[in-house]
Amino acid sequence: MGNASIIDGQVHVWKASTAERPWPADAIAPQRDVPLEVPELSRRMAEAGVSAALLLGPTWEGSRNDYVLSAAQSEPARFGALCRFATGDPAMVERLPHWRECTGMLGIRMSLNRGDVAGAVAGARGSGFFAAAAEFGIPLSIYAPGRHALYAKLANDFPGLKITVDHAAVENRDRPLSEAIAPLLKLARYPGIAVKASALACFVDETYPYASISEAVYRLVEAFGAERVFWGSDLSRLPIPYRQLVDVFVNHTTELTDQERRQVLGEGLARWLNWTAVVGPEHRHREPAT
Repeated sequence: MGNASIIDGQVHVWKASTAERPWPADAIAPQRDVPLEVPELSRRMAEAGVSAALLLGPTWEGSRNDYVLSAAQSEPARFGALCRFATGDPAMVERLPHWRECTGMLGIRMSLNRGDVAGAVAGARGSGFFAAAAEFGIPLSIYAPGRHALYAKLANDFPGLKITVDHAAVENRDRPLSEAIAPLLKLARYPGIAVKASALACFVDETYPYASISEAVYRLVEAFGAERVFWGSDLSRLPIPYRQLVDVFVNHTTELTDQERRQVLGEGLARWLNWTAVVGPEHRHREPAT
């Protein structure tokens, strides 16, 4: 890897619930009791050799973006923000033409893994959210485990939409990782769909060096191309040491070329999101010809 940047495509950071900054009354349990805040993340990134990270507010904090945006605005070459958004609210959708004016915001995250998923998707359609995201080039990161048909329908209905499939659309380790990602490979034919090879250590039951993770990465890169496969840790629930996961991708993906490995470990994500503070304007992602 040399001096190439390593960018973590998925880290939740949050603050404790307080009277001044309360969580929703129906908040789900957090992934850990002690909040993962930016100072701890910065320390752990330095220890693991990670140079930048894409930050997301977790669902248990509600729909707030203040903490991730603050970090991204303070250190734009180190942190970027994926923001929560009221996708079913037409009044909010009217603001999307100006989304790039929100410093630090690199895209929008939709969590479609619990609750009324069909209703949330219908609301986002009805409000014009998906159409506006496609029109104004807003990258979406969507976590909809097992809902491969949903991703395909969005890609068909909104050809200009840029969608990242979070956590390779996997939710648990109820089957081998190779089987879990197999349906995802068919989505590679859509140029607007990319995939996060994130949280993969959560979906395997084996020991270092986690050969099934490397094999999954090979299959994803073979299908999507390295420029559309993005590494991420989901650090707050990572069941193995952070440095060890980085090592798996750096030193145990021997079937990738050096260029492919650089793409997976950050270059592809930065270009996909037009994260110019990291890659510079000369390397911006170019949309495929239609």
